[in-house]
Amino acid sequence: MDGGLRPAGLRPARADTWQECTRRFARALAYLLATGGTALLALLGLYALLAVFVLSLVGPGLVLLPPALDRLRRAADAHRRRAGRWLGHEIPSAYRAAEGKALVRAQAMLTDRATYTDLLWLLAHALLGTLGAALALTLCVGSVSWLTVPLWWQVVPRPPQLGVWEIDSWWAVLAAVPVGLAYGALAGWLLPWCAQLHALTTRALLQPRRRRTSLARRVEELTVTRAEALEAHAAELRRIERDLHDGAQAGLVSVSLRLALMKRMLTDSPERLPAMIDQAHEAAEQAVQSLRTAVRSIHPPVLADRGLADAARALVAACQIPTELDVEDTAGGARPPVAVEAAAYFVLSEALTNVAKHSGAGSSQVRLRTTRTAIHIRVRDDGRGGAAPGEGSGIRGIQRRVAAFDGVTELHSPPGGPTLLRVELPCGS
Repeated sequence: MDGGLRPAGLRPARADTWQECTRRFARALAYLLATGGTALLALLGLYALLAVFVLSLVGPGLVLLPPALDRLRRAADAHRRRAGRWLGHEIPSAYRAAEGKALVRAQAMLTDRATYTDLLWLLAHALLGTLGAALALTLCVGSVSWLTVPLWWQVVPRPPQLGVWEIDSWWAVLAAVPVGLAYGALAGWLLPWCAQLHALTTRALLQPRRRRTSLARRVEELTVTRAEALEAHAAELRRIERDLHDGAQAGLVSVSLRLALMKRMLTDSPERLPAMIDQAHEAAEQAVQSLRTAVRSIHPPVLADRGLADAARALVAACQIPTELDVEDTAGGARPPVAVEAAAYFVLSEALTNVAKHSGAGSSQVRLRTTRTAIHIRVRDDGRGGAAPGEGSGIRGIQRRVAAFDGVTELHSPPGGPTLLRVELPCGS
C-alpha cells in the first residue's frame, strides 16, 4: 500500500521558455554547490564513523556510536528535504526508534537496515556531490573566464593563456567569446541533469524499502490510511448535509411559506395569487436543482448511466482550460467496481479543478486507461507548478481518496512547471 506521493523519473522537467531555462539552471547550480559543500563534510564523516566503529570493538566507541549515528540520520533527513524540493515531492524516512541507554540505542541503530543504507548514501553523496560541484564550478568559471576575455586581456602584464590558447590579438579575443558561450550552453544543459541524478540517487538510497517494511509498519500505514478515509467520508457527509440544508431545505421552506401566504390571499387578495404562484414555482425549481446538484456530488448520473469514459469526456468538456483527452479501455467491456469508478471520477474532477483554479496553465492533457486490474489516470498541465499537499491545491484530498483503495499517487510539480499527476486505483480493492 502506498497512498503517498511518488516522483517522476530521471528526465528533468522540460523548460519551454528562456525564463524557465534560466530558473532551472539557477536552481541546479545552487543545488550542486550546496551538495558539494556537504559532500566534503561527508568525506570527513565517513572517516569519523569508521573511527567510532573501530573504537566500538574495544568498548569506548559504544558511547560515541549513538550520537554519531544520530547525526548521520539528521544529515540524511536534510538531504531528503533538499532532494525532495528538487524532485517536487517529499521523500519519507522510516527509522527504528532508538531510546534508552547508550547500549540499547546502539543496538537499535545497528539492527536497523536504514542505518546501512544511510552509510551507503553517505559514500555515494561524497562522490557524486564532489563531482557535481566540481563540474558546475568548472563549466561556470570557464564560461565566465572566456566571455570576459575582452574586458581584461590587455590589462595583464603578459598575454594570457587559457588552456593551450594564448590570447595575443583581437582575433583570439573574438574567437574566445564563442568558446565561453559553448561553456555556458553546456552548463545550462548538463547541470540540471546532474542535479536530477543526485536527487534520484538520494531518493533511491534513502526512501524506505517497501519489501522490507515490517508488519508493524504495514499495520501503522493501514491504520493511518483508513483513519484518513473515515475522516474524508465524514467530511463528505457534512458537506452533503450543509448543501441540503442551505439549498434544497431552504428552498422547500420558502415554497411552504409561499403556499401558506397563497392560502390566506384566496380571501384577502386573490389578484396577487398569479405572482405568488410564479414565485412559488421558481422557488420549487431552485430546490429541485439543489437536490440534483447534491445527488450528482454523491454519484453523478452520467457515471452510472454511461460509464467512466463518457463521464471523463463530460468533465474535460466542462473544464475552463483547453484539455486533450486520451481514453484507452483494455478491460474487455468489464466495468470496475462502483466505488473505484466513483473514486476515479472524483480524482479526475478534482485534478481538473486544480488545473483551472491554481495552475495558471494554458492547456492540459488527460490520459485515462482502464484495465481489468486497475484504473490509471494521468493529468499534465503547462502551468506554474509548485503544487504540494497541504497548500490548498487539493492534492491532499486526492491522496486520501486514492489511499483508501490502496492506490498510488505520483506527483511531479517543480516550481515553474510543468505539473504531472499520476494515479493508479486497483480494481480489486
